[in-house]
Amino acid sequence: MQEAIVWLIALAFIALIFWAIVRENDKKSRRSVEEFERDLAEGQASLLRAGMLELDKFAGGERQKRAAVEYRMDEERGITKTGGKGDDSERTEVESDG
Repeated sequence: MQEAIVWLIALAFIALIFWAIVRENDKKSRRSVEEFERDLAEGQASLLRAGMLELDKFAGGERQKRAAVEYRMDEERGITKTGGKGDDSERTEVESDG
């Protein structure tokens, strides 16, 4: 008896999955042109995002990326100045003696 209940639950689960697939297919076949175009645009955007994430796995190591991000953040805050003539106009101006 216990085995029959397990099989009935398994078959019910398979039937539920099959019904969900059929319902989704029916829903897609009845959508309007606007809904189709919207879904297509969303799909292309998500496909592009997935492609960029996969490309990111192969391009460069984690350490170099982190260093580049930190450098950009420091650059935006003005911390990357090195003390050269182009850094601070007040500090690098030559005072004339007269």
